[in-house]
Amino acid sequence: MVSNFIVQALKGEPLTLYGDGSQTRSFCYVDDLVEGLIRLMNGAHTGPINIGNPGELTIRQLLAP
Repeated sequence: MVSNFIVQALKGEPLTLYGDGSQTRSFCYVDDLVEGLIRLMNGAHTGPINIGNPGELTIRQLLAP
């Protein structure tokens, strides 16, 4: 989705918004995610753990200037 927006913006095309834009996504820097995975693998924690970003944005918020 984000890559589609970037390509459309670079081409000067209107951005395609599917639905009403109320769908939510949670974004995370890949470097942060990899660091979290490495720490988890090297640690003693067992069981499920969320190493993502708990904050969510709607697609409309992402596109807002």
